[in-house]
Amino acid sequence: MYTGKDFTFKLLWHFARKNLFRTLVVSILAVILYKYCGWTFIGIPFVPIASIGTAVAFYVGFKNNQAYDRLWEARKLWGGFTNTSRNFTVQLIALVDDKTIVKEMLRKHIAYINILRLQLRKTIPWATSKENIHQTFRGERAEIEEFDAGLKKILEENNKLQYYEELKGKNNVASGLLKSQILELTKLKKNKQLDEYEHSDLVKHVNEFFNLQGGCERIKNTPLFRQYSIFSRVFVILFIFLLPFGLLKDLSQLATWGTWLTVPFSLLISWVFFTMEQIGEYSENPFDNSVNDIPLSTICRNIEIDIMELLGETKLPEKIVPIDDVLL
Repeated sequence: MYTGKDFTFKLLWHFARKNLFRTLVVSILAVILYKYCGWTFIGIPFVPIASIGTAVAFYVGFKNNQAYDRLWEARKLWGGFTNTSRNFTVQLIALVDDKTIVKEMLRKHIAYINILRLQLRKTIPWATSKENIHQTFRGERAEIEEFDAGLKKILEENNKLQYYEELKGKNNVASGLLKSQILELTKLKKNKQLDEYEHSDLVKHVNEFFNLQGGCERIKNTPLFRQYSIFSRVFVILFIFLLPFGLLKDLSQLATWGTWLTVPFSLLISWVFFTMEQIGEYSENPFDNSVNDIPLSTICRNIEIDIMELLGETKLPEKIVPIDDVLL
């Protein structure tokens, strides 16, 4: 998640350079053909282009609203993880007398949220920006190997390495850990360490984790409907391509050099429209490891700190801070 108050020129250039270069080539070519080759017929009226621009602006605005809804829903779901984790921790500490079991279950929960973070950040090609300029896709095999290494590291850090062989290779590792939590709670009930009502309350929290996880997976596995995502880009590119030809005639009337004003005005207008389109595209998948995505690592670390504080631990992990104005 980008946390800076302003976007630097370097960051803006990173996202805009390809579009600006294409627009520069088209606008210069249009000026040369119009002014020096005598192809005055390519100077088309601006009114139809303005009409297209208005329609494109509405269409892109609708797409961006849908993309923002996905981004904001993802953030609310992880806010739910934070709140439910606190409730689960406090009730488990209060209801279970064996503090060793409590600590083990809560360490498992910390492992769970971090493994879910890894699952959600797996790359899905259709859910990743077509230009792919905000991350590098290193191939499915490499990613699977990285996930297995991350899974082993998280389980080892939380003293749960015994689950590695059982969970490795499963389609949904996080759900497997939640299942083990319910089995452990049921065992405590059978051993009379929890009564029926206490068991029911704790299981409700685990079920809520299932619901929150399902909400995140729905966003991750379901793209913004392609008719909105694809045609938005098509319409913007069409408008940007036609734009210089619509400016030629009007700007040439200002002065003998007025035709060349087509270039800077085309660049400026195309940058505005293309940036609007990019905002929606990069908000579509909030778990795509982008600069503007949900800061899952930070949220998971904050949950871990909350749980360890409630357990009375004094040696706490450090909070994650932004690096180059980006919070992971």
